Amino acid sequence: MIPVGLFGADEAWKSKCAAEWTDQETKQVLTDSPWAAMVTPTMKKSEAKQPGNRGGLNVGIPGMGRRRMGGGQPQDSSDHGNESSSEPPQPLNVRWESALPIREAELKARETNAPAVDEDHYAIAVYGIPSRYAKDPQALADHLKGQSTIKREGQKDLKPSHVDVLQRDDGLVIVFLFPRTKEITAKDSRVEFNALVGPFQITQSFRVDEMIYQGKMEL
Repeated sequence: MIPVGLFGADEAWKSKCAAEWTDQETKQVLTDSPWAAMVTPTMKKSEAKQPGNRGGLNVGIPGMGRRRMGGGQPQDSSDHGNESSSEPPQPLNVRWESALPIREAELKARETNAPAVDEDHYAIAVYGIPSRYAKDPQALADHLKGQSTIKREGQKDLKPSHVDVLQRDDGLVIVFLFPRTKEITAKDSRVEFNALVGPFQITQSFRVDEMIYQGKMEL
């Protein structure tokens, strides 16, 4: 997780319009800015033994297949093969997808397949989840609605009203849509996005008072 509050005073989004950003500055907006970060998830493992698995662990999530752990070699019921438990998790790109600087950076970077976002939702997107975790994208999307939040100090957690699972050549893009009727304001100071996607626990903080673009807060 990228520490919050460490951005400099001369960042491109503060001093330039999107048309003036260099390729490197555009990439920075998409990966290392108040609206985006490269996040290395932590790995979660099920501890519940399922009936009939003969001492092993069954890790199963709707839309993501089922794996047997213990009592022999791991087995994956999907067609994607086995994943080594010793394989370190790769960084994921977490973006506040509905923010104007992100949308403009995607346009400048010619990301023609950027997720569609309507004006009634805050959208946070996670890029880079391996495609093998979406055997059934709709079932996975429905499951993830209950596995993700935006946390605000002293207030109830925000829950997504909808989750989109998009399959791309380079992996999944998972878009979490939170209704803007539960408004995030400058008084919130800092918010924290949390999501459990299969074995991946993803956590990223955003400093609301730093999410300023062209003189206004952009979420």
